[in-house]
Amino acid sequence: MSLKRIDRVRQLTLLALTGPNVLFLAFFCVAPLAVLFSYSFFQVDFVAIVRDPTLANYGRVLESSTYRGLVVKALVYGIGIAALCSVIAYPLAFFIAKKVKVYKAALLTLLLIPLYTGDLIRIFAWRVVLGAEGVLNSLLMWLGIIKEPIWVLLFSPFSTVVVLTYNYLPFMVLPLWAALEAMDNSYLEAAMDLGCRHMATFFKVVLPLTGAGLIAGFMMVFVLVVGDYLTPQLIGGSSGVTVTSAIHDMFGAAFDWPTGSALAWVLLTAMAAFITATVYLFYKSPWGRGIRGAK
Repeated sequence: MSLKRIDRVRQLTLLALTGPNVLFLAFFCVAPLAVLFSYSFFQVDFVAIVRDPTLANYGRVLESSTYRGLVVKALVYGIGIAALCSVIAYPLAFFIAKKVKVYKAALLTLLLIPLYTGDLIRIFAWRVVLGAEGVLNSLLMWLGIIKEPIWVLLFSPFSTVVVLTYNYLPFMVLPLWAALEAMDNSYLEAAMDLGCRHMATFFKVVLPLTGAGLIAGFMMVFVLVVGDYLTPQLIGGSSGVTVTSAIHDMFGAAFDWPTGSALAWVLLTAMAAFITATVYLFYKSPWGRGIRGAK
């Protein structure tokens, strides 16, 4: 078989393997976003969509302090919970990757078990735990630590942060575990031999070498938290109004698809800008040398 024929076979094989994936992404990811983007320039007249291009929807979203506040609130929750998950996930992932020898697969499976259930089941389970007559309040009252239930445990920003952290912690642990698993233990031994303390070893050795896992986990948790609709609605109480609920209402009862599309694209643009800036700054920082390669 000639080299030209071999190259032709390879090209056809590559096309056969990637073609269906590209078509799937085009139809189910790119096309819906394109439709959403086009609707953001339309107008609504009572119950009819008027297809006269305008930027009024974006102006309405950007000028509204309510919409701007909801977008900022979503970004703050996403950044905060992603940071909290990274703080919790690092020691857990390090323990599984470097300390556990026999039951590593079992621990990873236990970590993923909550994801086997639906979001509603996990949310209502936390309502049972954090409710006024729930497990935690009942235990604290039985121990005599409190005299009456702590109402702030449920339907508050606190409960929203707790449940979101619980829901998305595995998405931070897994990439960190993979990065730590691939890290050579000799780097840690060399740092300790040179007199480096534990925190210094983490910031100077572990963090740069596992930066790719940290960025991957941080971005996954950030995107999932910003786009979460159920948890703030069912756990957050009066604080559960989010940008996703506002978009849902515009596409539902309000029947204002153009403004909802514009708000969705403002949120997507803000998320993309934050992700791009974060990845760039981390890449340029001393902790990003593990990503760009030692120089």
